[in-house]
Amino acid sequence: MDYQYYDEPDYIDEDGGSEDIYPDHEPPDRYSHSYSHNHNGYADDRIMYRLADSYANCILPSLAQVLSYLLPLLMGCLLCRLLTALYAGRQRLGTFSLSPLHLINAACGLGVLYATLGERIVLLLLLSGISYVLLQLVRLGRGQRGAVVIAVLSIGSQFVYELAIWQQREDWPQLRGLQMVTNMKVISLAFDLTTTGAPGLPMPSIVAYLGYIYNPASCVLGPWLSYTRYLDSLGNKPHWRRGLLQMLCNVLLCLLSLAVSNCVAPALGELHLLHEDDGQASRSGGISHWLLMYTGALSVRASHYFVSFLSQAMLAAAGQQLDSTQHSSSKLLGDLVARPWHIEWPHSLSALVRCWNVPMHEWLKRYVYAASKQRSRHNTIVAVFCTYIVSSLLHGMDLRIYLVLLSLATFAEGETMLRRHLATLSNACVAANPCPGAERCRYTHCPRRRGWRCCSSWLVALTNVAFTLLAICHLAYLGVVLLNETLTTETEYETPFMFHWAAAGYLSHYIGIGMFMLYLFIS
Repeated sequence: MDYQYYDEPDYIDEDGGSEDIYPDHEPPDRYSHSYSHNHNGYADDRIMYRLADSYANCILPSLAQVLSYLLPLLMGCLLCRLLTALYAGRQRLGTFSLSPLHLINAACGLGVLYATLGERIVLLLLLSGISYVLLQLVRLGRGQRGAVVIAVLSIGSQFVYELAIWQQREDWPQLRGLQMVTNMKVISLAFDLTTTGAPGLPMPSIVAYLGYIYNPASCVLGPWLSYTRYLDSLGNKPHWRRGLLQMLCNVLLCLLSLAVSNCVAPALGELHLLHEDDGQASRSGGISHWLLMYTGALSVRASHYFVSFLSQAMLAAAGQQLDSTQHSSSKLLGDLVARPWHIEWPHSLSALVRCWNVPMHEWLKRYVYAASKQRSRHNTIVAVFCTYIVSSLLHGMDLRIYLVLLSLATFAEGETMLRRHLATLSNACVAANPCPGAERCRYTHCPRRRGWRCCSSWLVALTNVAFTLLAICHLAYLGVVLLNETLTTETEYETPFMFHWAAAGYLSHYIGIGMFMLYLFIS
C-alpha cells in the first residue's frame, strides 16, 4: 500500500483540479429535486456539461502539470544510463572498477531528488546516514540477530521521526515514503549480509551504499530492489531501444492512470449522485452507496497505478532490473511493479495482494514471512499476520493503513482457508490460488482439464466468479477509507474516514469473520 510515495501538491493543478469544476458560476445543487425523473432532459444536459468541464478543467491541466514532474525523473534516469554506458565502454580493455558507477548512480539519484524535493533533501541525507550507521551493527552480532536488531531499529526510528517531524512538517508524508524505501533496502541488505547462503557479499563501502540507496530508478518512488540485483545491473543493461519503448508505454499508462484518479473517478461519483434524491441512497448503505465507494476506491487504486507505471518507466529508462519473480515482467512494459489487470478483476484477495506491489511482496516474503514461519514452527496464520503487521509499520503512523491492512489480512486468510477446504472436499479447482494449468492442476473438476461441455466446469467457473465479485466489493470497501486525507471531520464538506464503513454496516467485516467461522464449522 504505497500510495504515499509522491506528493500530490507537487503535480496536481490546484486551480484546475476536481474541486473547482465550475469556474465561471456557482455549481448547481447536486441534490436538487429538479433532477427527478420528470426532468431527465435537464439532467442529461448537466451530465454532458460535467464531462466536458472535467475534460477542460481537470484532465488537461493535470496532464500538463504532471509532465513537469515527470521530465526531471526520466532525464535523470536516462543520464545515469548514458554515463554508465560511456564509462563501461571506455573500461572494456582495462580494469573495471565499480566505484565510478556507484558515484554516477548516487549523483544522478541525488540530482533527481533535489529536483523533486529541493532543500528538503538535506533531511533525507541525514536519515540515510543514520541508516548506514545502523547497518554497521551487522558486524557485532552473530547470525541474523544483528539483522533483526537493524530491522527493529530502522522501523522504530521511523516512528521517532514521525513524532519529531510530523507535527512540524506538512511534507512529511512524502518524506516518509522515501524513507520507507530506504529502510526496506537497509533491512534487506542486513539480512543478505548475514545469510550463510551468500558468503561472497561483503559489507558495502559508503560509496557503494550511496549508489544503492540513491539509485535514480528507485530512490524517488521505489520500488525495492536487492543489493545483489543492483550490482548485477551495473554492467548488464538491456538494449536501449527496448528500454525507450518500455519507458514510453509506461508513461502513457501513467498519464492515463492520473486522469482516472484525479478526474474520471470523481466525475463518475458525482454523476451517480445526480440521479439520487437528496443523497439518501448514498447514505443508506445500499447498492448505490457501494457504487459510490467503488468510484472512490477506484481513484485510490488509479493513483497507485500512476506511481507504479511511473516507477516502471524510470526502471526502463535507467536500464535497472528488479529481482526476478514469477510472471513479474512484460516484453512491452519491462519489469512490473503492479499488475492492474489482476487487481481490477482478482481471482482472490490473496492473489490481489501479490499483484498490488510485486517488489514489496517479494521483500515481505523473503525477509518477514519466511522468518516468521520458521520461528512460529511453520504456523501459516501467525506468519501471515506478522507479515501484514510489518507492512503496516513500514508505512508509519497511519491509522487508516493499520485498519485496512489488518482487515485485509483477516479477509484474505479466511477466504484462502475456506476455499482450500472447499477445493479439497469437492475436488474442484476453486482454491484461492489461480489454476496453474491443465497439466499441473491436481483437481479433477477443473475447466481447463475437462472442458466446458461438463456441467461441473460451469459450476466451478461460477463459484470462482462469485469469489471474484466478493473480492471486488472488499476492494471498494477497504480502498475508500484511503481516499480521505484526514482522520476526523474538519469542515461540513468532509466526512470521517470510517463514514463509508459505518454507512455500509461494516458488512465486509461481517463477511470476512463469517468465512472464518464457516471454515471452522465445516472443517
